[in-house]
Amino acid sequence: MSMKEVEHDTKWCNLQNLKKLLNDGLITQTEYSMRRNQLIDELTGTSLTTLAASQYKRRRGSSASDMVQNLPAIIPKPPPDFTDFPAEKSIKYVYDLKTREWTSKEVNLKLDTVPFSRGSLRVVYHMEMEEPGEIEVAGEAKNRYVAKISMNSSDNKNKKVYFRDVETQTIAKYYAEKFNQYHPPKKVDFIKACVLELIQREGNPIVGVEKFIPGPYRKHNSNFGYVSDEERNTPQAFSHFSWEASDHTLLVCDIQGVGDLYTDPQIHHISGEGFGKGNLGMAGISKFLQKHRCNAICRYLKLPQLNAKVSDIGTIPTTRLMALNNIQIVTMVQQAGAQLHSQTAVLPVLKRQVVVDNSKEETRCNRCTVI
Repeated sequence: MSMKEVEHDTKWCNLQNLKKLLNDGLITQTEYSMRRNQLIDELTGTSLTTLAASQYKRRRGSSASDMVQNLPAIIPKPPPDFTDFPAEKSIKYVYDLKTREWTSKEVNLKLDTVPFSRGSLRVVYHMEMEEPGEIEVAGEAKNRYVAKISMNSSDNKNKKVYFRDVETQTIAKYYAEKFNQYHPPKKVDFIKACVLELIQREGNPIVGVEKFIPGPYRKHNSNFGYVSDEERNTPQAFSHFSWEASDHTLLVCDIQGVGDLYTDPQIHHISGEGFGKGNLGMAGISKFLQKHRCNAICRYLKLPQLNAKVSDIGTIPTTRLMALNNIQIVTMVQQAGAQLHSQTAVLPVLKRQVVVDNSKEETRCNRCTVI
């Protein structure tokens, strides 16, 4: 049997297995439909036509709906050589948790035409972005980013989901900083995310952006009780920590990323409001509490044992217990979280204003307090 025939048979097997994964609850209906269409395209050879259409739209300036509706098969690959890609101007929006303000400036970027990955809600493209004075960070590839686009067309119309996602990830990052202050055996972090407005494309589409992190990507838990077979101590203890440090008001979960550098978290809030579509409120929190097995890091942090299940394997701190009597309640983030999950919480006001400072021109948005 030729290599081509082997690949063809493998795709048929994948197509047959896909339905079983859906029936077993391991993938969502959206994931099933998307992957099924991709496999059919690959089997019938129609993906090349779709790809050509997508590339044509990219040359003329694709809208977000074009990039999703005309999505070709996902092609896992490293970042491409962007030398011959056309550069385009964009407005970059960055969120500051302390001030609860969004600031903006103009940047140049080059965006790939074919997505290399996808999650349950977004497709992901490689991207290159030039920023003056960019500082290299260990583990991160300079100028290499990923652009995430929602597969829900309504998100690409009202666009608020992109800003809420960045706010959520910023809060998760703050909890990671607090977690690290207790000197666990392994520190954790969340990639700093931002929003880009592609101003040279039809409809000024919005994309979520963060640094590209090379390495094996792992999902450690989900927003509804799933725990990976590895059941690593650090990510599970961090989720438990967030519940205790927030004084039982929120839980950071859906922990995933490369090593202990995470991205795309979900926050459940007891109110069930804000923090995106994945916020399942107490239902999601209860599911985590039921499934969680406290481990050596939970014990080291003196977190209350949630249930009788205890894991004695995996990463172990050098000392059994930390010196402090207990962890401190995070207060500043509660105030920011209150704004995000309140029914009257408002979206960022992103009216561009010109601010002149030392003869340098940048744009700054109004404070995200009223619309």
